[in-house]
Amino acid sequence: MTCVTRRIVQRARGESGTQPETIMRQTSLALALASGFAIPAYAETLPEFVGDTIVVTPTGYSQKLATPLQHTTVITRTDIESSSASDLPTLLRQESGVEITQSGGIGTQSAIRIRGSESDHVLILIDGVRVNSASAGTTAIDQILLDEVERIEIVRGNVSSVYGSEAIGGVVQIFTRQGDGQMKVSGRVGLGTDNTRKLALAIGGSLNDTRVHFGVSHMQTSGFSSARAEFIPSPFVFAPGDTDNDAYRNTTLNLALSHHLQAGHEIGVTAFRSNGNIEFDGTSSNHSDQTLTALSIYSDNHWLPGWHSRMQVSQGIDDLVSDFNGVTGDRFKTRNSQLTWHNTIDAGPGALQLSIEGLWQRFDTNQIYSDDARHVNSALAGYTLAAGAHDLQLNLRHDQYSDVGGATTGLVGYGYRLTPTLRLSANVSTAFRAPTFNELYGPFGSNPALNPERARSGEAGLTYSGAYGLARVTAFLTRTRDLINFVPPTFTATNIDRTENRGIEFSWQGRLAGLDARGALTLQNPEDVATRLGLLRRANQFGSVSLGRDTGAFNWRAEVLASGPHPDIHATTFDRITVPGYAVLNLTLSRKLAREWTLTGKLQNLLDKDYTLVHGYNTQGRALFVELAYAPN
Repeated sequence: MTCVTRRIVQRARGESGTQPETIMRQTSLALALASGFAIPAYAETLPEFVGDTIVVTPTGYSQKLATPLQHTTVITRTDIESSSASDLPTLLRQESGVEITQSGGIGTQSAIRIRGSESDHVLILIDGVRVNSASAGTTAIDQILLDEVERIEIVRGNVSSVYGSEAIGGVVQIFTRQGDGQMKVSGRVGLGTDNTRKLALAIGGSLNDTRVHFGVSHMQTSGFSSARAEFIPSPFVFAPGDTDNDAYRNTTLNLALSHHLQAGHEIGVTAFRSNGNIEFDGTSSNHSDQTLTALSIYSDNHWLPGWHSRMQVSQGIDDLVSDFNGVTGDRFKTRNSQLTWHNTIDAGPGALQLSIEGLWQRFDTNQIYSDDARHVNSALAGYTLAAGAHDLQLNLRHDQYSDVGGATTGLVGYGYRLTPTLRLSANVSTAFRAPTFNELYGPFGSNPALNPERARSGEAGLTYSGAYGLARVTAFLTRTRDLINFVPPTFTATNIDRTENRGIEFSWQGRLAGLDARGALTLQNPEDVATRLGLLRRANQFGSVSLGRDTGAFNWRAEVLASGPHPDIHATTFDRITVPGYAVLNLTLSRKLAREWTLTGKLQNLLDKDYTLVHGYNTQGRALFVELAYAPN
């Protein structure tokens, strides 16, 4: 089966399709999170992670974490190192509103959904660079490991008026590591279950007005069989050879170089490359080799005291090659070439954002497509205001596609501070997703007359930011129309489906009984408007809670990831079924051996829970990974 055929089957089976779900019981986590809002208004000081953390993704310019009207969170380098995750999909599962599905272990095909969106309704950026596939429309998050990631910003909900296509569900922006401070060398080595091995080295720091960082990491594992034994052999999908382990290896390179020309002026270059090779099931040796590359050259300038400008030229590449029994199969290579000029101008009590962008997408493949290129011209205007108790955000963006025409999106948001620590906020917005090359030009059921998918969203929230941490509760509603599906009997791509999701999110990060604590809970009802069936691979309730503490030379963290049942398609009969819910316990324990040396043990799925994210596919059982890290202060 070719990769194109497999992707169309996966869509029909629900990888980004539309369908059902049932509601799980509310948990005590909701009460624990809600209690974060009953905080006295006289709390004075903000914890460092609230008061000093800066985010740029919600609006495109720098703000403090508690400021954006959209529900935004940051995963810092400290959070990454104290978690039990080694790859991006595993890490993101702890976040409210974010659902991850994965068809096996590390490196296997993964999908991200935010607020019940389709998997191609979430925009992934690496240092501001798009790296999504033009054919599938999604980003290979399964090929992003965490050794060279500095922080991750997650914006939930519709921000298409800032970023254009794909940002219906939200945006996840990954910031790679960059040099700062004194030049130093760091490294880590690790061993774990399933013959997992890792080695990472990095050097970085400042040399006068120049900052530099170079890092390389390599990991490999024998893995485990993705296919569940009870479905082997199957006349449809799985064969006897599918019981073998699915090995994976990854090599990541990251370079960042910048130079301060003078006060307020910096130029720089970033280069990130992740190459992953995964064995997939079959009667013989089959592999997929996928490389993500994000390259950029930028100039940051403060031309006047009230005018900040950033010019960036970049290219994001997704290169996927498959082989079957040693014979080269399909190849899909997307090049996203981008030019962005973003300006932030002080305008009295507010700030004005003006941007123009160009995107050129080119697609190379050994399959037959009727077209292989398109370009997009975009213009964005935004305004943010913070005046006394009032916050305002306005955005308007127009994207003009060479093949599907234009799309205009907008956002109006308002916030009112009840007290210095409590703020009410609300926004309404519109969004779109441009059809993929598979849908427009592909060899199976494509339709060049497709229109973009459209969405309308609204949300209202309450934010607490004070001495007890940062807490948010957000109610949201998103309606999406003109969704593209391959309609029988001809299985031609058609704008036909409509979906709706309404729900509420809770998140909190702070201190509880002397412990560092985080909690997240999402209650939602994503459904197909026509059938009122729940959407595939989306649960009505899911959440996480984690507790940790530094005690002298020791640091520990325990986290629970939980989800209710979700609808799916049976792996072999393709009937609609319900996959049971689960709860998984992970533990991390580290000890400072010396000022610069740390030994860490990570236990995933401590209780060896047997659960499923995608029907017919295994997930990680109990696994131990031990790592020794050298990191000078």
